[in-house]
Amino acid sequence: LRGADLRDVNLAGGVLRESVLVAADLSDAKLMMADLTGANLRGANLSRAVLFGAVLDDCDFSDADLSSAVGVTAVQLERAFANAATRLPLEL
Repeated sequence: LRGADLRDVNLAGGVLRESVLVAADLSDAKLMMADLTGANLRGANLSRAVLFGAVLDDCDFSDADLSSAVGVTAVQLERAFANAATRLPLEL
């Protein structure tokens, strides 16, 4: 799914373990309770994505935009990878 246009898609409760979502557009996506364990989200756009209860263990968010993601917590992100270019919500 590299570079896929997944804007506003409803993947709530979906199992996306080990998915390659490099540079995918997941803006406004519904990812509540989704299992994204080990997903590669390098450079992905997750602006306004809804991440309540999503499993983000071992996700790679390097260069990704989570700046306006909803429902993402520090606990979720401490189990993921990011770099200096990763855009996180201001409250984190």
